[in-house]
Amino acid sequence: MASGDRNDAPESPEPDARRHPRYVTSMPATILLSLYDHIPCVIRDLSDGGARIGLSPRYALTDRFWIVTRHAEITRRVRLVWRHGEFAGIAFDRPLGYPSRHTMSA
Repeated sequence: MASGDRNDAPESPEPDARRHPRYVTSMPATILLSLYDHIPCVIRDLSDGGARIGLSPRYALTDRFWIVTRHAEITRRVRLVWRHGEFAGIAFDRPLGYPSRHTMSA
């Protein structure tokens, strides 16, 4: 058998390199850019460390913002990691497994 033969390839793909497992959701949420700038979005998958969100591509996002969902009582300051069309990846400043130090006031 030649060294470049297909049988030398690993049998399974590489494992996911993420630190936290992700769970598929369809959870309505709100992005808060400021006290007056709110953007509707949907959390498409969620982990302790971040999420993939769906939102209209017409909305511009800043590098840092808040995300709030009443359904799961999540309020987190986040950092934008990537943005491609209708989706964005965000990282939480504090993992979901820890209480948020931040409180939102109206």
